[in-house]
Amino acid sequence: MNETNKTGIFWGVALATALIAAIVVWPKTNDESEDGYGRFVGEFLFPEFKDALAASSLKIVTFNETLGELKNFEVRKDSDTGVWTIPSKGGYPADAVEQMKDAANAFVGLKVLDVPTDNPEDHSGMGVVEPKLETLDVGDEGVGRLVTFKDQSQQALASLIIGGEVKGQEGQIYVRKPGQDPVYVVALDDQPLTTDFEDWIEEDLLQLSSIDVENVEINDYSANLGLQGRVEIDQNYVVELEKDGTTWKLASLKEYDKTNPRAEPSEVEIEDGKSLNGQKMTDLANALDDLRFVDVNRKPEGISANLKADKDFASDNDSALQLAARGFIPVPLGENGEIEILSANGELTATTKDGVKYILRFGNISGTAEKSDGDDEDESESDAGGVNRYLMVTTEVDDSKFPPPDLKPIPQTIEELDALDRAEAEAAAANAPELNPTPAQPDPPAPATDANATTEDKETETSEADMTEAEADTPESPTDEEATAAAPEAEMAEEDSAADNSASGESTIESPTETADDAGETEVSGEGESTVTGEGQEPQADAADDQTETPSGEDAANEADTDQPAEDQTAAKSDAEAPTASDSESEQSAAMAEQPVAETEEEKLERLAAVQEKITKENERKLEERKEKLQQAQLQSKTLNERFADWYYVIPEATYSKLRISREELFESEDAAPAAPSFNPAAGPPGGFQGFPPGLGN
Repeated sequence: MNETNKTGIFWGVALATALIAAIVVWPKTNDESEDGYGRFVGEFLFPEFKDALAASSLKIVTFNETLGELKNFEVRKDSDTGVWTIPSKGGYPADAVEQMKDAANAFVGLKVLDVPTDNPEDHSGMGVVEPKLETLDVGDEGVGRLVTFKDQSQQALASLIIGGEVKGQEGQIYVRKPGQDPVYVVALDDQPLTTDFEDWIEEDLLQLSSIDVENVEINDYSANLGLQGRVEIDQNYVVELEKDGTTWKLASLKEYDKTNPRAEPSEVEIEDGKSLNGQKMTDLANALDDLRFVDVNRKPEGISANLKADKDFASDNDSALQLAARGFIPVPLGENGEIEILSANGELTATTKDGVKYILRFGNISGTAEKSDGDDEDESESDAGGVNRYLMVTTEVDDSKFPPPDLKPIPQTIEELDALDRAEAEAAAANAPELNPTPAQPDPPAPATDANATTEDKETETSEADMTEAEADTPESPTDEEATAAAPEAEMAEEDSAADNSASGESTIESPTETADDAGETEVSGEGESTVTGEGQEPQADAADDQTETPSGEDAANEADTDQPAEDQTAAKSDAEAPTASDSESEQSAAMAEQPVAETEEEKLERLAAVQEKITKENERKLEERKEKLQQAQLQSKTLNERFADWYYVIPEATYSKLRISREELFESEDAAPAAPSFNPAAGPPGGFQGFPPGLGN
């Protein structure tokens, strides 16, 4: 190789070396970083995660720098049942469908806005240090939240460390993928990514409405384990309250004798003027309606839904101590080994109109609640890290809300049917005056008597009264047209008769004539002076009756020419007034029509069968209605107990104070105290328990 070639090679190597050195020392930019992270700006951070419904689990890991501990919160959907649970809370059921969808959508379509750094030394300042217990110490700062979504096969869909907010850029947050150094800026709404337990559950624990609560019972006592495992019970009072419309009323109040703890409670006589504390009752009912819980713990095995324990539980000291530590004391009930749970701070029972009875047992204080990141400084104690208390809940059906219906007896024979008909008729008759009362008619005023009235006036009034009775006894009266047609003939007959009577020298009473102007007045005339009908004589009827009885035509003329004695005339008039055969037949027909037609034996049997079928259907309907309501209450109680059975609930102390009413708070007036009760010396334990367990309460 000549010198020229050697020189060329030397310069080529030198140039290449200089170029490499220039590249190494040249200042780097985001777009020119060695891994090319700048190319992600404007790109999806998780391009494969497109469907929020594909997420079947969410896990959020946070770090408590004060304690140097990690806290795991997880929500997962069961692949077989599709039910969401919270494994980090013992598998408590989660109301997570909507919350999970919102949380997953926060990652779907998430774009990179900037890549400010890939230097690990910057991670702490941006709050994106990965929460790994092996790399962290107490007091370490800048640790982010690790959020991971997985699919049904538990393959990761997206995982991200969420840090602090970008200063001056509202809604923008620093984030980092686990195991990678670059820090990204994204626009992320992290509110759905919460670890607050109440955000992932059905908060309405009891699921009842305050307007449905009809009965409340407060059993105020306290129980705890004393020396050598003996149960110590301090009993105060038992009060039963019932709602009448919208007003609460006292049904019963019993108190225990402090000097004789084994005695049964005695009824307290409430003084006049004492009234219930309406505001406390309203607060209690509203607290039941709005009962929220902030945490749960799983109960020991062996405690059933009705808070009874089996025989094996009695030998499980660890479980018994766990119960007692939370304020729930297991107490043997008798020789069968069954165990009842007493509570440290008494019980409350609330019964709804649907017949479901809720039994709440109040335990010990559970500790101080943690204050979540979203809590405001001015929030109440119950919402912002206040004291909490354990609660056990169970339900049962109140059979008294479903009394047997009043069934109607079914007649089995014709005689029973007749008896039923008579009973119904008597009941209808007894109720008739009440349904349609007839107002009493006042007696007509007696006519004024004039002491100076003449004998003639009095006799005229007597004649008018007798004539009125005669009109009432007359069977029928002719119509207006018939009376008009018969008037001329009647007048001729009367004139002939008057002439005959005048010729014989006898005085007669002229037939009275009523006019429209003189209705009710009678003119009596005779031969020179008035004569009236004597006692025992038949009074003459009015003009209409005379027209009906007076013959017409030739018969009238013949009677006018014939001289008859007065006795014969009276007899003839009586015959004329007697009812005819046709009238008797009509009356008999009407009477027969009013009488019920006798049923045949076959008709009675048919009616009996119809009545039996009707009553049977009515009774079956009543029984079915009761059965449906009872079954509905049983189903509701069963469903609720399935939720309550395995858990201690943790409620805020502020809620507990609304559910507990002290003896002094029962009544509005504190001045007048109820009369001292007279105590029954009979032995008895706290409300509802028949005798203390052996060896307890002594």
